[in-house]
Amino acid sequence: MRQILATLLMAFVTVLSQAQARWLETEHDFGAFNEDDGKVSTEFKFINDSGEPLTIDHVRSSCGCTVPQYSKATINRGDTAAITVVYNPSGRPGRFSKSLMVKLSNDSTERLLIKGVVIGAQNTLRSRFPVAVGPIRLRGNMVTFGTVKTGKIKSQFVEVYNSSHEPVVPRWSDIPSYLRVTAAHDTVQPGEQGVYSFVIAPTKSTQYGILTDSLTLNVPGEPPVKVEIASIIEEDFSGMTEKQLADAPVIVTDTDMLDYGDFSRSGQPITRQLRVTNTGKNDMLIRRVHTSEPGFTVNAPFSKLKKGKSGIITVTFDPTEFSAPLLNSRLQIITNDPQHPLTTIRLVGIPHDF
Repeated sequence: MRQILATLLMAFVTVLSQAQARWLETEHDFGAFNEDDGKVSTEFKFINDSGEPLTIDHVRSSCGCTVPQYSKATINRGDTAAITVVYNPSGRPGRFSKSLMVKLSNDSTERLLIKGVVIGAQNTLRSRFPVAVGPIRLRGNMVTFGTVKTGKIKSQFVEVYNSSHEPVVPRWSDIPSYLRVTAAHDTVQPGEQGVYSFVIAPTKSTQYGILTDSLTLNVPGEPPVKVEIASIIEEDFSGMTEKQLADAPVIVTDTDMLDYGDFSRSGQPITRQLRVTNTGKNDMLIRRVHTSEPGFTVNAPFSKLKKGKSGIITVTFDPTEFSAPLLNSRLQIITNDPQHPLTTIRLVGIPHDF
């Protein structure tokens, strides 16, 4: 029994005699500060409460932006030592949290933490968030989704940044019916980023082909700003059976090019016609006939062609609205032909008075 007590007492004395550091603080919050103010620093102090001298073996930082400064001198019993931590905010707007691991000469370790919010400098914000709506800045004013099938969804994330020292509550309005906009938090805190989820979910009633639209970003006290969205909407034929594909409509056109010849920019409108035929077994639906080239008017007086039937599309070109050196554009015909949902017709011509 005496031997057991002696062993326990020796272990207790050993623990007490091991070098111990009593940290006065292991976490520091710088709060919000301007990037233009430059580097910020703080001191982490500890007291050697052990029965033997201590030294700081090393301090490792989680980021090159966070630099520890300390002495390798011996810290006697009862003495206080300090580690100075310097944070460089240059080019790092927004909230930050950086850790440092301290190892002492007796192999004991301690984790230190610094955190804060950097209000970005104007040069940094202009490069990373070039679009300004008062205190709120955006990475851009165009959101692109690429190709999206009807009945499917696709998402993009839109980041904003609050460059002020006050909380801001942005609001979105004029949101298209096929678009959903959500955020984890309504309020964007000073110097922090807000992230909005844009989810597009086109239906069969949504415009097919190239779709451009917009919604409005509203920031209190600032003029509203339009944010453009763009996508290509295609019909989803992936669920069709082999029989449905075999019985599907088939589009055939009598030409793949409409030539407007040699024209004068001050001349009269020029009209060309295109014949479209359904050679398939079921009705062909004309989803959209469209060109983005200025000066063109398209007239497709039918939205459906039955089996074996044809229709005439009239495409009129007004040269007075044309300014490019050469006419080389595209007319898009979008149908429910699963093999050829998009048919492209070239629109060509040469102005002789360029």
